[in-house]
Amino acid sequence: MLGDLAAELTQHLIGLPLDYGTTIEHIAALLAAEPRNRANISAVTAVIVNDALGDPFRETTANRWRSRIPAWVAPPMVGVTVRRMLSLGVLVSTGRYVRSTDSKGKNGGKLMPVYALNLTAPELLSSRAEESGQAVSA
Repeated sequence: MLGDLAAELTQHLIGLPLDYGTTIEHIAALLAAEPRNRANISAVTAVIVNDALGDPFRETTANRWRSRIPAWVAPPMVGVTVRRMLSLGVLVSTGRYVRSTDSKGKNGGKLMPVYALNLTAPELLSSRAEESGQAVSA
């Protein structure tokens, strides 16, 4: 059974691009409906994506990236960006939770979700294909 699961996962992983150089730009472009929010969204997206890419399972949690968000980013933009990444399928909930270490925001000890980065999200693949002029097969 474990072998079947590993084989299924491998089929999905084979199609992932080896170069993630423009991943952050693609995700930020999907999120930036309002031009004045682009800098905030890009900064938050970069921190979250880079954290997830540094994890062997592509998982991330606010405990790991909270301190890396630039001070000039408006705090509400963090939540907005995470929710939008979830709605696009770029971040997906793992169903697991960790205790928050956010004492400044008075959330210390509360449960918070662990997310996984999904580089095969349909919206993200569509954005990449449009940039490269390729058709996306569903």
